[in-house]
Amino acid sequence: MSDIVDVLVVDDERINLKLVEGILKGYDLNLVMASSGAKALECLPDYDFAVALLDVMMPGMDGFELAERIRSSESFHNIPIIFITAISKDQRHVFRGYELGAVDYLFKPVEPEVLRSKIHIFADLHRKKRRLEETTRRLEATIDQLEISKAALEKSEQRYRLVADYNYDWECWIGPQGDIRYISPSCERVSGYSPDEYVHNPGLLERIIHPDDRSGWSSFMKDEAVGGEKNLDFRIYDSNAKIRWLSLIKHAIRTEEGADLGIRISMRDITNRKRMEEQLKHSALHDTLTGLPNRVLFLDRLSQAVDRSVEDNGFYAVLFVNLDRFQAVNDHYGHSVGDKLIQCISKKLQGMVRSFDTVARFGGDEFGILVNEMESVSDVRALIKKIHESFSEPVEVDDITFNISASIGYDIASGAQVESEELVHNAQVAMNEAKDSGKNRYVVYHKSMREGVINILAVENDLKRALQDREFEAYYQPIVNLADGRLYGFEALARWNHPERGMVSPGEFIPVAEETGLIVHLGMQILEQACTVMNNWRIQHQPASELTIAVNISAKQFGESSLAADVANILKRSGLPPQCLKLEITETVVMLDAMRSANQLNLLKELGILLSIDDFGTGYSSMSYLQKFPTDQLKIDLSFVQRMESAPENIEIIRAIVNMAHSLRLRVVAEGIETERQRDLLYSLQCDYGQGYLYSKPLCEVDAEDFIRNSE
Repeated sequence: MSDIVDVLVVDDERINLKLVEGILKGYDLNLVMASSGAKALECLPDYDFAVALLDVMMPGMDGFELAERIRSSESFHNIPIIFITAISKDQRHVFRGYELGAVDYLFKPVEPEVLRSKIHIFADLHRKKRRLEETTRRLEATIDQLEISKAALEKSEQRYRLVADYNYDWECWIGPQGDIRYISPSCERVSGYSPDEYVHNPGLLERIIHPDDRSGWSSFMKDEAVGGEKNLDFRIYDSNAKIRWLSLIKHAIRTEEGADLGIRISMRDITNRKRMEEQLKHSALHDTLTGLPNRVLFLDRLSQAVDRSVEDNGFYAVLFVNLDRFQAVNDHYGHSVGDKLIQCISKKLQGMVRSFDTVARFGGDEFGILVNEMESVSDVRALIKKIHESFSEPVEVDDITFNISASIGYDIASGAQVESEELVHNAQVAMNEAKDSGKNRYVVYHKSMREGVINILAVENDLKRALQDREFEAYYQPIVNLADGRLYGFEALARWNHPERGMVSPGEFIPVAEETGLIVHLGMQILEQACTVMNNWRIQHQPASELTIAVNISAKQFGESSLAADVANILKRSGLPPQCLKLEITETVVMLDAMRSANQLNLLKELGILLSIDDFGTGYSSMSYLQKFPTDQLKIDLSFVQRMESAPENIEIIRAIVNMAHSLRLRVVAEGIETERQRDLLYSLQCDYGQGYLYSKPLCEVDAEDFIRNSE
């Protein structure tokens, strides 16, 4: 019997089909690709699918309708369905999928290892199912032999009908007095014990049931109202003392005259199904890299600790641990080494706490620790000090020694009922204080710390003043043609030259500007400044006559109904030809409301400007929508570029994006190029343009003009 199993992949985008094919290639799978729901339905009768991967958002028949059509078919309703989608994680969408019988829900971009793991589970389950069906066919052949053998049916014609009418894995006929009148040979395959052992020892079946399940089994068997399709899942120990899960159903047996002949029970081995369910449950509550609890499970355990503390008035603490300068490890040694270092740190932290404490990974280089049931605050602080001091010991990964320190914030609580999320947030605030105080230290949370965190009004007022005083400057990062290295244009980036603090990091003021809505005013200031400067360069420097200036449009700007009119006025005031201006809108923003975005983009395109989808690849846009957008370029997200050398699958993703873009007659820009190797790889993949520190960091106006002169 071949181990190759069929997997149905349905997506209206060829790039998404190619991405899934690349991830699952070489795993004894026959990937059947369908670009629509109708084509998927056509191919169903021709294959024996182990699992179906369905995209939700498709033109015509969407994934939900396709799932409903599959579930309504008696022949195919048992096919496991996994939705893969880029739409909102709103619970209403998720619940809709599960109501249609989906076994899982994955959100794009899909982690390759997660997808492989889930498909491996269903493929393995399907192989076992086929072997089980083969065993069933052999059992049916045996039964057919019994049917034609009068000797095997001399004791009871009813026994013959029983075995012939109900064909389950493990069949058993128990008489009214508890005596076993028949037991199928498959009992030995499932339990390791032969039929004779059960017949001669009627108590054997109950003795091999797991002690925790015996009462449930006994109640189920004694309840005369239970029957038909109701079932009981329980555990047994097989002859090798290994636990196996069985699913049992029972039927009362009576003669035509109504005499009681006992009951027939049918037991199916569901060990693999239970194992799969546990794996899925584990993956939902644990970090895939370290196996540690994730934030969801951490908060659940923290809420239990809060409840216990209310009863016993004991102390507990939440620690928020952030590794110092961990990003440098990824940047210098690659993400593979960084992942191994995270795994080593997780084991170190687990070794520092007790078995009933919890170490969780929140993501990236952040960990949470729950310290349970401490008798005093001094005991808690002693343990925290011990954890912090453990980071003084170097960690070795791939023969490389790392001296990794950590900044730790913590909050201690006792008795009074508090919100779990608030405790975690308090610890995080304290951790940020530890970072700001010089890193490599541990800090306890104080209420006063919140003042610096939530003082958004002060920052907002400072931003308003800065906008009035024109303190924001456009910095310009060169964009070059990868084919010949010639200057193609610049991207304008906002920088804040504060009169007292000097240059303020965009990471500090952009989020506040977004939250307060000031990003609209700020964006227009940068747009007008960039257009004016670029037009002056065109007039003064001949090489600048063909250059373009790219300006980012924020989500709030893109949502403004007056955006097209505002851009038109800026072009008119600055004198910049429309074809020299390129507006960049992130893929996520565009796909929030695809139809509305198409209308907004068409209004902008009517001005004659260029349009670019920024950070492409992080949201997996639907190609059907992308074709409707009047865009000129795609910008590949820097995360793919930076991981090309450490994660080769990113090369294939970039190749797919470039090929797709060129098929739509779009140019492709790659950002974040830092090495010559990255540049050469992108050029070999036929990427058109690039920008990054390999060519230049963002430059002030004067330095950018010098860059133009030097490019002549």
